[in-house]
Amino acid sequence: MRYLLGIDGGGTKTRFLLAAQDGQLAAAYTGPTCHYLQCGCGGVTQVLREGIDACLRGAGAEPGQILAAFAACAGYGDVAADNPRIERAVALAAGGIPTAVGNDCENALAGALGEGAGIHLIAGTGSIGCARDEAGRFARCGGWHQLLGSDEGSGYWLALELLHEFTRQSDGRSARTALYGRVRSSLSLGEDSELITRVVEQWGMDRTRVASLSVLAGELAAEKDPFALALADRAAEELSQLALALDRRLALRHPAVCTYSGGVFRMGERLLAPLRGRLAAAGIALTRPLLQPDAGAVLLAARHAGLRPDPSFLRRLGASAAQPAP
Repeated sequence: MRYLLGIDGGGTKTRFLLAAQDGQLAAAYTGPTCHYLQCGCGGVTQVLREGIDACLRGAGAEPGQILAAFAACAGYGDVAADNPRIERAVALAAGGIPTAVGNDCENALAGALGEGAGIHLIAGTGSIGCARDEAGRFARCGGWHQLLGSDEGSGYWLALELLHEFTRQSDGRSARTALYGRVRSSLSLGEDSELITRVVEQWGMDRTRVASLSVLAGELAAEKDPFALALADRAAEELSQLALALDRRLALRHPAVCTYSGGVFRMGERLLAPLRGRLAAAGIALTRPLLQPDAGAVLLAARHAGLRPDPSFLRRLGASAAQPAP
């Protein structure tokens, strides 16, 4: 039996899928982030090695049975000078497995669109947009470091906006809503000022831990908290701007398609409805992805092996590996 290995390394977690040549899932594993700016290049090697070993154990397979792998690493390509360091870290983990390395937007786009042209929006811990046109040209938008005030529409951005509003409501600069009590209880604050102790001192503004608070945005929007509802609409606006910029850069043929992935979209229609409306006005249809990013990494591994997956491969891979999109 020969296998294909897909690795989807995002800002919060790294998902591994080992599939047979026919697309049938053989093993899966989820580990922590392999974003090199968060865990270092040594951490990239450790996370990937543990995930690869776990998949091989799960399938009862040997490394030599893996035809090819695709490792999608958050941050890859952002700073060209860092790419060789990331590539070496991946190679150390992969051993002799033929492995291609790319940014985690590449596998998301491949999985979402298959061989087609269109746009893909990712809103997880961070946010980024990417697109491919009918001629195969690729472009990306967003994904700038969060300290530069970017990652708009991401989990990290949503969480910071919630925390900023909490400080305003605590001070009396804004009227208190359900948000105020929810943040206090979620962070177990005795005094409001303990927010600094908890998030800044204890968490060190850790990107993943801060982004985990973004789930409150969806919960509060479902409860019709006015700030959370407005925040969901702002997130839709920011994400739509990524898609519109990509549409302009590639001059996509209309009607164009835009797909999406990432935990922020668990907000459901409170985010999707305004996003859909903004894109429709520009001739872009928001649709569910064909495959999720982890399965997209398997698809790119197949291409790296020189294979051309047929529709039955995609069906098997999608049925066994992909999680339903919201």
